[in-house]
Amino acid sequence: MRAFCLAIATALMAAGAANAATLTEGTGAAEFSHDWKNPTIVAAGVDHISGSWDVQNDHDILGFTSLKAGAQTITLTFSPKTPIGATDWSFSAGGELRYQTYAPKYSAWEGTTFGRVALNHANRGGDFTYALNLGDDFAGVLYLGLYGTHGSLNYNIAVPGNAVAEPQPAPVPLPAGAALLPAGVAALALLRRRRKAR
Repeated sequence: MRAFCLAIATALMAAGAANAATLTEGTGAAEFSHDWKNPTIVAAGVDHISGSWDVQNDHDILGFTSLKAGAQTITLTFSPKTPIGATDWSFSAGGELRYQTYAPKYSAWEGTTFGRVALNHANRGGDFTYALNLGDDFAGVLYLGLYGTHGSLNYNIAVPGNAVAEPQPAPVPLPAGAALLPAGVAALALLRRRRKAR
Protein backbone atom coordinates (compact mmCIF):
# COMPACT_ATOMS: atom_id res chain seq x y z
CA MET A 1 0.00 0.00 0.00
CA ARG A 2 2.80 2.42 0.95
CA ALA A 3 4.64 1.64 -2.32
CA PHE A 4 1.44 2.33 -4.29
CA CYS A 5 0.99 5.75 -2.64
CA LEU A 6 4.66 6.58 -3.24
CA ALA A 7 4.30 5.67 -6.93
CA ILE A 8 1.27 7.97 -7.27
CA ALA A 9 3.07 10.85 -5.51
CA THR A 10 6.11 10.39 -7.75
CA ALA A 11 3.94 10.39 -10.88
CA LEU A 12 2.17 13.57 -9.78
CA MET A 13 5.48 15.34 -9.09
CA ALA A 14 6.86 14.25 -12.47
CA ALA A 15 3.79 15.65 -14.20
CA GLY A 16 4.71 19.12 -12.93
CA ALA A 17 8.37 18.86 -13.85
CA ALA A 18 9.97 21.45 -16.10
CA ASN A 19 11.81 21.16 -19.39
CA ALA A 20 15.44 22.15 -18.85
CA ALA A 21 18.50 22.70 -21.00
CA THR A 22 22.14 23.73 -20.61
CA LEU A 23 23.86 26.44 -22.65
CA THR A 24 27.64 26.04 -22.91
CA GLU A 25 29.94 28.80 -24.10
CA GLY A 26 31.93 27.82 -27.17
CA THR A 27 29.28 25.46 -28.58
CA GLY A 28 26.84 26.46 -31.29
CA ALA A 29 27.02 30.25 -31.35
CA ALA A 30 30.64 30.40 -30.07
CA GLU A 31 31.64 32.78 -27.28
CA PHE A 32 29.21 34.74 -25.09
CA SER A 33 28.96 38.39 -26.07
CA HIS A 34 31.26 40.95 -24.48
CA ASP A 35 29.38 43.77 -26.24
CA TRP A 36 27.06 45.53 -23.80
CA LYS A 37 24.98 46.79 -26.74
CA ASN A 38 24.36 43.21 -27.93
CA PRO A 39 24.26 40.85 -24.94
CA THR A 40 23.86 37.11 -25.41
CA ILE A 41 20.13 36.54 -24.92
CA VAL A 42 19.46 33.24 -23.16
CA ALA A 43 16.39 31.47 -24.52
CA ALA A 44 13.54 30.32 -22.32
CA GLY A 45 14.10 26.76 -21.15
CA VAL A 46 17.84 27.15 -20.49
CA ASP A 47 18.27 26.81 -16.74
CA HIS A 48 22.02 26.05 -16.62
CA ILE A 49 24.83 28.01 -18.27
CA SER A 50 28.51 27.04 -18.42
CA GLY A 51 31.17 29.52 -19.44
CA SER A 52 34.68 30.68 -18.73
CA TRP A 53 36.95 33.65 -18.30
CA ASP A 54 40.01 32.97 -20.42
CA VAL A 55 42.03 36.16 -20.59
CA GLN A 56 42.41 39.50 -18.88
CA ASN A 57 39.25 41.60 -19.21
CA ASP A 58 37.07 38.75 -20.52
CA HIS A 59 33.52 40.09 -20.20
CA ASP A 60 30.40 37.95 -20.67
CA ILE A 61 27.10 39.81 -20.78
CA LEU A 62 23.94 37.67 -20.64
CA GLY A 63 20.30 38.68 -20.93
CA PHE A 64 17.31 36.72 -19.63
CA THR A 65 14.06 38.11 -21.01
CA SER A 66 11.69 35.22 -20.20
CA LEU A 67 12.37 34.47 -16.55
CA LYS A 68 9.38 33.80 -14.34
CA ALA A 69 8.37 36.85 -12.36
CA GLY A 70 8.65 36.98 -8.57
CA ALA A 71 11.11 35.85 -5.93
CA GLN A 72 13.86 33.45 -7.03
CA THR A 73 17.58 32.81 -6.70
CA ILE A 74 20.25 32.72 -9.41
CA THR A 75 23.40 30.84 -8.33
CA LEU A 76 26.87 31.27 -9.84
CA THR A 77 29.79 28.97 -9.01
CA PHE A 78 33.41 29.59 -10.05
CA SER A 79 36.32 27.16 -10.19
CA PRO A 80 39.84 27.06 -11.65
CA LYS A 81 40.16 25.55 -15.13
CA THR A 82 42.72 23.08 -13.82
CA PRO A 83 43.43 22.20 -10.19
CA ILE A 84 45.73 24.66 -8.43
CA GLY A 85 48.80 22.75 -7.34
CA ALA A 86 50.54 23.01 -3.98
CA THR A 87 53.34 25.08 -5.52
CA ASP A 88 51.25 27.28 -7.86
CA TRP A 89 51.96 30.26 -5.62
CA SER A 90 51.34 32.87 -8.29
CA PHE A 91 47.85 31.69 -9.31
CA SER A 92 45.30 34.50 -9.23
CA ALA A 93 42.00 34.88 -11.09
CA GLY A 94 38.83 36.83 -10.56
CA GLY A 95 36.45 39.56 -11.53
CA GLU A 96 33.20 41.31 -10.73
CA LEU A 97 29.54 40.25 -10.98
CA ARG A 98 26.81 42.78 -11.76
CA TYR A 99 23.10 42.65 -12.53
CA GLN A 100 20.28 44.91 -13.65
CA THR A 101 16.63 44.46 -14.58
CA TYR A 102 16.77 46.31 -17.91
CA ALA A 103 19.03 46.18 -20.96
CA PRO A 104 22.31 48.12 -20.63
CA LYS A 105 21.88 51.70 -21.89
CA TYR A 106 25.15 53.56 -21.37
CA SER A 107 28.11 51.25 -20.76
CA ALA A 108 29.30 47.76 -19.90
CA TRP A 109 29.71 48.68 -16.22
CA GLU A 110 26.09 49.50 -15.44
CA GLY A 111 24.10 47.67 -12.81
CA THR A 112 24.58 46.66 -9.20
CA THR A 113 27.58 44.66 -8.00
CA PHE A 114 26.52 41.48 -6.18
CA GLY A 115 29.86 39.70 -5.95
CA ARG A 116 33.61 39.90 -6.46
CA VAL A 117 35.50 36.75 -7.36
CA ALA A 118 39.08 36.53 -6.09
CA LEU A 119 40.54 33.03 -6.29
CA ASN A 120 44.22 32.50 -5.46
CA HIS A 121 46.60 29.88 -4.10
CA ALA A 122 45.82 30.67 -0.46
CA ASN A 123 42.02 30.30 -0.75
CA ARG A 124 41.93 27.64 -3.51
CA GLY A 125 39.92 25.21 -1.39
CA GLY A 126 37.15 27.75 -0.68
CA ASP A 127 33.57 27.86 -1.88
CA PHE A 128 33.19 30.35 -4.72
CA THR A 129 29.40 30.32 -4.95
CA TYR A 130 27.50 33.59 -5.30
CA ALA A 131 23.72 33.94 -4.98
CA LEU A 132 21.63 36.67 -6.56
CA ASN A 133 18.31 36.82 -4.68
CA LEU A 134 15.52 38.48 -6.64
CA GLY A 135 12.53 39.74 -4.66
CA ASP A 136 8.79 39.37 -5.06
CA ASP A 137 8.71 42.51 -7.22
CA PHE A 138 11.04 41.02 -9.88
CA ALA A 139 9.33 41.42 -13.28
CA GLY A 140 11.10 38.70 -15.29
CA VAL A 141 13.91 40.55 -17.15
CA LEU A 142 17.51 40.20 -15.94
CA TYR A 143 20.92 41.13 -17.38
CA LEU A 144 24.11 39.70 -15.88
CA GLY A 145 27.51 41.28 -16.44
CA LEU A 146 30.31 38.81 -15.64
CA TYR A 147 33.51 40.83 -15.82
CA GLY A 148 36.60 38.64 -15.62
CA THR A 149 39.44 41.03 -14.89
CA HIS A 150 42.39 38.63 -14.59
CA GLY A 151 43.29 34.96 -14.83
CA SER A 152 41.24 32.01 -16.10
CA LEU A 153 38.20 30.47 -14.41
CA ASN A 154 35.21 28.31 -15.31
CA TYR A 155 31.74 29.26 -14.12
CA ASN A 156 28.33 27.61 -13.91
CA ILE A 157 25.07 29.48 -13.51
CA ALA A 158 21.85 27.87 -12.24
CA VAL A 159 18.72 29.77 -13.30
CA PRO A 160 15.75 27.60 -12.25
CA GLY A 161 13.31 30.41 -13.03
CA ASN A 162 14.18 30.15 -16.74
CA ALA A 163 13.00 26.54 -17.11
CA VAL A 164 9.84 26.05 -19.15
CA ALA A 165 7.03 24.30 -17.30
CA GLU A 166 5.55 21.36 -19.15
CA PRO A 167 1.87 21.71 -19.99
CA GLN A 168 -0.28 19.95 -17.44
CA PRO A 169 -2.34 17.07 -18.84
CA ALA A 170 -6.10 17.50 -18.72
CA PRO A 171 -7.64 15.65 -15.79
CA VAL A 172 -9.09 12.27 -16.71
CA PRO A 173 -12.58 11.77 -15.29
CA LEU A 174 -12.79 8.80 -12.93
CA PRO A 175 -15.50 6.18 -13.33
CA ALA A 176 -18.26 6.51 -10.75
CA GLY A 177 -17.04 3.49 -8.78
CA ALA A 178 -13.47 4.83 -8.56
CA ALA A 179 -14.52 7.36 -5.90
CA LEU A 180 -15.28 4.39 -3.60
CA LEU A 181 -11.82 2.83 -4.10
CA PRO A 182 -10.07 4.64 -1.19
CA ALA A 183 -12.85 3.61 1.21
CA GLY A 184 -12.58 -0.01 0.04
CA VAL A 185 -8.79 -0.04 0.49
CA ALA A 186 -9.17 1.42 3.99
CA ALA A 187 -11.78 -1.22 4.89
CA LEU A 188 -9.49 -4.01 3.67
CA ALA A 189 -6.59 -2.63 5.72
CA LEU A 190 -8.82 -2.48 8.84
CA LEU A 191 -10.00 -6.06 8.26
CA ARG A 192 -6.41 -7.25 7.89
CA ARG A 193 -5.40 -5.59 11.19
CA ARG A 194 -8.30 -7.27 13.02
CA ARG A 195 -7.30 -10.67 11.69
CA LYS A 196 -3.72 -10.14 12.88
CA ALA A 197 -4.95 -9.07 16.32
CA ARG A 198 -6.74 -12.45 16.84
